[in-house]
Amino acid sequence: PGRRSSQGSKEKWTPIETRIMSMKGGGLELKEMNAGGLCGISTPLDPAMTKADNLSGQVMARKGEVPPIWEVMSLDLTLLERMVASEEGKADKVKPLALNEMLMVNAATATSVGVVNKVSKGVTTLSLRLPICAPVGSRVTLSRRIDSRWRLIGHGTISG
Repeated sequence: PGRRSSQGSKEKWTPIETRIMSMKGGGLELKEMNAGGLCGISTPLDPAMTKADNLSGQVMARKGEVPPIWEVMSLDLTLLERMVASEEGKADKVKPLALNEMLMVNAATATSVGVVNKVSKGVTTLSLRLPICAPVGSRVTLSRRIDSRWRLIGHGTISG
């Protein structure tokens, strides 16, 4: 969602504007890029902005074409019947979501922790600790913390 700034106890996210100087992929200069490969983008941004992976999970778009920034999101959700087997080999059943439960949310490269606000049949509303920038209809995964590990419990799409 951009650069984080604090105003009192409230956090605000401001989009970062820059110019693309060049694009490279596989050691070659590129005129355009597509999803699905490793590439580099050269900008005049101060490298200090990227320290500690501050821009990790961020989205780049043309001005005016930035997807919505979600602080609270509704998901059309499908929970798995069972989790992937743990080291002990047992595949536990996935329990229904509970109000105020903390879950890890992944949308594309963005990762955030969300708290369940509302649960109804197939639709769940989460408040996110770190906002996620993604279009409506984007696929997301949800993980639950079990025995100090995040375990995949479901998937869905952003509905609003």
